[in-house]
Amino acid sequence: MQEKNKYCCSEHIDISFDDFILDNETFPYLMSTENHKCTYCDKEAKYILKLKP
Repeated sequence: MQEKNKYCCSEHIDISFDDFILDNETFPYLMSTENHKCTYCDKEAKYILKLKP
C-alpha cells in the first residue's frame, strides 16, 4: 500500500480521488493547499489528498 499525497487542481479532483483510492485502498482526507502544482498538470493545486489530517 502506497502512502503518497496527491495534489490536484479543481479540474483533476475526480481522477485524484480514483487514483488515491486505488493506491491506498482507503478514502483520503481532502484539505486545501497552496504553493504546490497539480499532480496531473502544471496548474496551481487547490487540494491535497492525504491519509492523515
